[in-house]
Amino acid sequence: MRLSGPLLTMAAVGAVAAGAATANVVLTAEPEPLPAAAPAAVDQAAGSLALPAAPAPTAAPAATGTVAYTGRSTDGTVTVDIWVTDGAVKAYVCDNRGVESWTTGTATPGGTTRLTGKDGAEVAYTVADGVATGTARADGRSWEFTAARTDASDTAPAPGTEPAAAEAPATGGSGYGGGY
Repeated sequence: MRLSGPLLTMAAVGAVAAGAATANVVLTAEPEPLPAAAPAAVDQAAGSLALPAAPAPTAAPAATGTVAYTGRSTDGTVTVDIWVTDGAVKAYVCDNRGVESWTTGTATPGGTTRLTGKDGAEVAYTVADGVATGTARADGRSWEFTAARTDASDTAPAPGTEPAAAEAPATGGSGYGGGY
């Protein structure tokens, strides 16, 4: 009679028994207690889940570099050019017929930016999807405008160093006729 068959069967039964015994010990063992430094997850007095406080919101970092917007009033009367450089804003409003004003101020991310000029001029605008929309006031008149974001590689000229007035282009563009 061959003994190898019964020996292999006994070894297989022994392995299954050892696995079952190990599983029994692992599944019925007492869980380890949490470390003392772990925060309580349940508020015992109220019986509610205690969640950690949400972190305080932080302001978005200020934009760096220069962003420019160029556009016209809705009636096509004036051009409006806006430059935002590291949070400082300059705007130029011109009709090439006598209205010419500079306004300055500080950018208001996510809100209305309000600029003022020495001559009483004002520009107020908001930005959404790369377009500045708002109102420009100068010489006792007011215009609604829309100005699209443009390449800001040219920096804004300083107030008082405006380029000479050029004829307004027949279609679109800024009142500068392309020369900053």
